[in-house]
Amino acid sequence: MNHWKHTSTHLSIGAVLLTSIAASCACIAQQISIARIELMPNKPLPYSMRDWKHVAVGYDSLVFNAKLTGTYLPLVSVNQNFSLSSYVGQSPSQTKEAINCIPAVVSATLVGVDKTNQFGFNWVSACQNWFNQSPLEDVYLNSPGGSSGSDWWYDVMPNVFFYQLYSMYPSTGNFQNQFVTVANRWLTALNAMGAGTTPWSIANLNHTAWNLSTMTPTNSGWVEPEAGGTIAWLLYSAYVQTGNAQYRIGAELAME
Repeated sequence: MNHWKHTSTHLSIGAVLLTSIAASCACIAQQISIARIELMPNKPLPYSMRDWKHVAVGYDSLVFNAKLTGTYLPLVSVNQNFSLSSYVGQSPSQTKEAINCIPAVVSATLVGVDKTNQFGFNWVSACQNWFNQSPLEDVYLNSPGGSSGSDWWYDVMPNVFFYQLYSMYPSTGNFQNQFVTVANRWLTALNAMGAGTTPWSIANLNHTAWNLSTMTPTNSGWVEPEAGGTIAWLLYSAYVQTGNAQYRIGAELAME
């Protein structure tokens, strides 16, 4: 999107990094040839790519239309904000998952639908409902007014989807302040996990989740340290947008 500065440059840098990583990995291990797999064609014939833009447009016109009638319809509930059924058969008024609602707005925008005024409603502005304004949270969470600390996935991904939405509608509501607030909050959390530069030390993400309100880990029998990659993406995106070096350093710490 044209709202991101130097996107092509950073993509090129990313490509170089990926190429370097691939080259280093090639020195360690080679792909094992499996005879049966080698018999499979790389491109099946005949092959027809599904028109995914058509699918996305159709999905948007289905799930966001509150006037549809029929079994399990409508799939959306609208008042001052909105909610979508997480699966067909579930009451939309009872399901307000950010990981379902915000990406639906993003995907529609990617195929040319203006979500600021569709069916007489501003779906983009309504997405702010998932930003928890409590100073102890200050990030996007999966439920309006929810709390962090149950599962990494549900705490970090709503912020990824918000960053995508922000890149398309940067002037909406309080998006600009929220963009920076989210980055600051995850940077603070990263430091609380042990990340630092003097001396250089990486964060301990071997937890089930991280409670932002108490800055303490949640350990429920499994760990999801791959969340570090998501935090790195958020912080690097903040660096690209603002030029603030602390976000770039935070991204490096999270990647390690």
